[in-house]
Amino acid sequence: MAKELLKDVVIRNAKPTEKDQRLNDGEGLYLLIKPNGAKWWRFDYSIGGKRKTLSLGTYPAITLANARAKASEARNSVANGTDPSNTRKENKAAQKRVTENKKRLDAGLPVINSFEHVCREWLASNAHTVRDITHQKKLRRFELYVFPAVGQLPISPDISP
Repeated sequence: MAKELLKDVVIRNAKPTEKDQRLNDGEGLYLLIKPNGAKWWRFDYSIGGKRKTLSLGTYPAITLANARAKASEARNSVANGTDPSNTRKENKAAQKRVTENKKRLDAGLPVINSFEHVCREWLASNAHTVRDITHQKKLRRFELYVFPAVGQLPISPDISP
């Protein structure tokens, strides 16, 4: 299979047409030129018998060399049996979780899926089974003695606070 077919001059001079246009660089990497003039780097790959497309960014923000490097990384992931699209989604979800937890900490709330968070939910769900004063005493004891020591620990090792 041919590779590195494109030159930067060809990409710069490419004009949009009425339909989507592909400029192939080989080994699954191509530049998709939209009718509005947008230029998107795409990488096609197959994993588990399914054809998938990964977006690598826009030209000129992502240069030809950068797009080739990103495609090479994705190609290596596929060769190792890892779906680069799933990896990207997991990284995005982890970043979102970190941002959400930072906001919760700034607001004085416990981190999601920490011991304190789960314990407070459990206490709230069982509050109707005991008198109000008993519930308040339980909560206060947890706040004084348990949460400072282990409140921020994650419940599951898979979930990072």
